[in-house]
Amino acid sequence: MNRRLLVLVAGAALLASSLAWSQPRPLKVLLLYDMEGVSGVTDIKQTGFVHSAEYTVGRTSLTADVNAAIAGLKAGGATEIVVVDGHGSGNSDTPDVFEDQLLAPVKMIARDRPFDIYMDSYDQSIDAIVAIAMHAGAGNRSGFISHTYTAEDVEYRVNGVPFNETMILAMGAARLKIPVVMVSGDDQLERELRRHLPWVKYAAGKHAVDRSRAESFPREEVSRRIEAAAREAVAALDSARLPEASASYRFALTFQDETQARYAALVPGSELLTDQLTVQFRTADFEEGYRQSLRLIRLAVAANQITAMQSVLGAQPNATALRLAYGEWLDNRFLNRPSTTEAASPASAPPRRYWGAR
Repeated sequence: MNRRLLVLVAGAALLASSLAWSQPRPLKVLLLYDMEGVSGVTDIKQTGFVHSAEYTVGRTSLTADVNAAIAGLKAGGATEIVVVDGHGSGNSDTPDVFEDQLLAPVKMIARDRPFDIYMDSYDQSIDAIVAIAMHAGAGNRSGFISHTYTAEDVEYRVNGVPFNETMILAMGAARLKIPVVMVSGDDQLERELRRHLPWVKYAAGKHAVDRSRAESFPREEVSRRIEAAAREAVAALDSARLPEASASYRFALTFQDETQARYAALVPGSELLTDQLTVQFRTADFEEGYRQSLRLIRLAVAANQITAMQSVLGAQPNATALRLAYGEWLDNRFLNRPSTTEAASPASAPPRRYWGAR
């Protein structure tokens, strides 16, 4: 090979190398949102589908928060953004965000069957996760609508540490070495994450007065905060960390009353503690423990619904007639005969779609 050819080959290789370096590195980010931590949400009614006017206000502010995060992610170098609904307002027809108003290009996760948002909404193709409009964990009496996973206000601890939903998400994603890099919510959640996930970039959208009240920060200020935090999180991705794994995990759930705790303790491997409110169990794997905790919570929720139904029915002026109708319904179910009070199923219901929590 003569010198001229060598120079041409070397030049071509250098050009190809420089072009490769100049191309942005593919960076796929999952954006999960909740609703209690939305900047403009200051009343619990704004997070529930049944309160139409208030819910619309919440959705509007949620969309603004999510779009601010999308803008920041794109400015920071994200090349693909997927969005998952992490709230579950009771809206079965659409996600809680106004999907048609999201900044392009993003893709909303939609599946034909339920999935767990904290364990199953991502895979190895995801490089980082941001969580928008999150909230403080159960037990934080100053956090706005503070809870962990369930509205029954179950205090949720792992190895003695109070857990919020952002921490559950971070632990779940750590299985696949995916870091949670940015979060938004109220100032109480920020305090929690500073203790447990200090590397996460945070954007506070409001001040939590207590569990039922919050004070919003100005819209433009919140959007700037969220956009800047998302942009900085992507830029600092190489320095992001994962929560440390443990050799074993002790899950302890403290319920609101003894009935809930007794129901939860029916799950095999669970132990009701002497306070008669706390149920604990041990696992070697965080995901296994998390999914087991949901079994306890579902039994406690069932107990709570029975108590609520009995209380509400008993307070009605026609309580006796309602109890008779209830007993008749149970008898008909036991005898496998149709009940006159059961609603007819639609002839051809459209297939259900799941954007995350429902």
